[in-house]
Amino acid sequence: MEIVKAHIGKEKYKTTITTPTNEFVSDMPEAEGGANMGAKPKELLAASLAGCVAMTVRMYADRSNWPLDEVDVEVEIDTESNPGTTIFRKRVDFKGDLTEEQIKRLHLIATKCPINKLLQNPIVMES
Repeated sequence: MEIVKAHIGKEKYKTTITTPTNEFVSDMPEAEGGANMGAKPKELLAASLAGCVAMTVRMYADRSNWPLDEVDVEVEIDTESNPGTTIFRKRVDFKGDLTEEQIKRLHLIATKCPINKLLQNPIVMES
């Protein structure tokens, strides 16, 4: 079980996020009343998915000794196209001397990252 804490004082909307391994700041853009000192919460959610996909693909390629040089992941969160539904759009690109079969396999592996799986499961919010 992961425990993450957030603390906000009087400074709009600077929030210190503390995880078991790191501490960082989340904030809102100046246009939304913040000081733009860190990523917005929705950006952090997209970053979590993008980072997990990239790391999972890298891990698989390394274990397979495949010539993967770079992985680029782009995640878009769409909450407007279908009200009441959140759509995550991912684009994953690979650089390296890979075969078509390896590229297909890496795209499949990209769907198996833990955060991808977590977001596909039913979610229960408890307070």
